[in-house]
Amino acid sequence: MSAPELPPVPAPSGQPRPPTAPRVEGSWDAGRHRLTIAHRQTPGTLTGLTQHGDPLLESAAAHRPPGGLRTTALMAVYGVLPVTVVMTITLWFTAYDRAEAYLIMVAVVGAFALLSFLSEVKDTTVVLRAGARAIAEVDSDGDGTELPLYELRAISVRNSLRGPALRLVGPNKQRLTLPFGLLEANQQLWDLVYNGIRHSEAAGAEIDADTRQVLGLPLRAPETNP
Repeated sequence: MSAPELPPVPAPSGQPRPPTAPRVEGSWDAGRHRLTIAHRQTPGTLTGLTQHGDPLLESAAAHRPPGGLRTTALMAVYGVLPVTVVMTITLWFTAYDRAEAYLIMVAVVGAFALLSFLSEVKDTTVVLRAGARAIAEVDSDGDGTELPLYELRAISVRNSLRGPALRLVGPNKQRLTLPFGLLEANQQLWDLVYNGIRHSEAAGAEIDADTRQVLGLPLRAPETNP
């Protein structure tokens, strides 16, 4: 698809509305997430979603999938594993009393892992919010990571703990991994995201051939599927 064929970039109000985006995963899978919100907000009712203060247009939220506590615990363990390995090696060569040093290390690492687990488990809901030109995944306090949809640097499709997901990388290397099931639960939200993907792709965002095929984007001349 060439640049002249691209739909226009919507104004902060969301107009003109982007075309309907193609489905990737299909019907909402209630067995993985339990949908709680998927609706269109009235423009101007919530502001400050984006760094430019654009109004919130679309949102979707769902309870974390079954087994979420186990997944969160594993993520906490994986988060402290590299530090634990480095500390173990360092103490082996530098500690005078290794037994005491290792006990202290276990206590510190365990406390850090527990705090990490508790900070994650308190948020039991996955929330996506979109303005006309930005997408964010936020916690219960409204804090989170936001990406400008028309300035993406890399786009890929991958399997995640939350099912098939869209991985987006922003201009400052910010990253979001968004489950397709939740994106497509609100078609108008997905339309906004997909329009940004099309424009970012045309501007040169990095996209592999398999991702292009899944998202229905044209292959660039030098790209071929393996």
